Amino acid sequence: MEILNQLSSRKGDKTKDSNKIVAEQCIANPRLLAEIAVGLEDNDKKLQADCTEVFTLVAEKKPEYVVPYADDYIVPLLYSKQTKTRWEAAHTLSFIAEKIPDVILSILPTLQSLIEKDKSAIVRDYAIDTVANYAKVSVESSKESCELLKYALECWSEKHARQVFRGFNYVLDKCDDCKTEINSLVQPYLSANKKNVAAEAKKLLKRTERQLFLRYDAG
Repeated sequence: MEILNQLSSRKGDKTKDSNKIVAEQCIANPRLLAEIAVGLEDNDKKLQADCTEVFTLVAEKKPEYVVPYADDYIVPLLYSKQTKTRWEAAHTLSFIAEKIPDVILSILPTLQSLIEKDKSAIVRDYAIDTVANYAKVSVESSKESCELLKYALECWSEKHARQVFRGFNYVLDKCDDCKTEINSLVQPYLSANKKNVAAEAKKLLKRTERQLFLRYDAG
């Protein structure tokens, strides 16, 4: 398949520039993604990682093009022994999570395992981002996401707090009942060692306090 030969590893390109060019071709002609999907199952791990990156690049701009490949092609890559393949798979899913809620619901235990145990901080980041974006779907999904985001905070504290706090904002968009708990969870991070975490905590705390005040005032 000619499109596979244009990928970085096949061209000897140590950058991802070749993969970006292929991704743009796939955006212009989405049928090419079927050929890229074949590469996801190839025994050549570098080629597999390139193909996964192409799906990530396409998902960022045209998530709807990637949705048909999520369950059968992208999800299995979360179990890959190759770190880059795992992180690109999780990254891809983070871009399309809102469009595939049933798929995300089915893999929440897998995402929890990645968040807890994966040795790669990048994999954990994107797994958290996937959970966070799943919160945007509905009240129910926001509650499910909130539980996993709380677990991520428990496991890693400041390490992934910014991603967790971003997810909490999405939870608050959907779930009015979570304000009090999120308010309590965020307060200890006002004095976080990482300044960006403390800043995010401050913004999130202001939001929860404002919403709690409005609820109290309305009552």
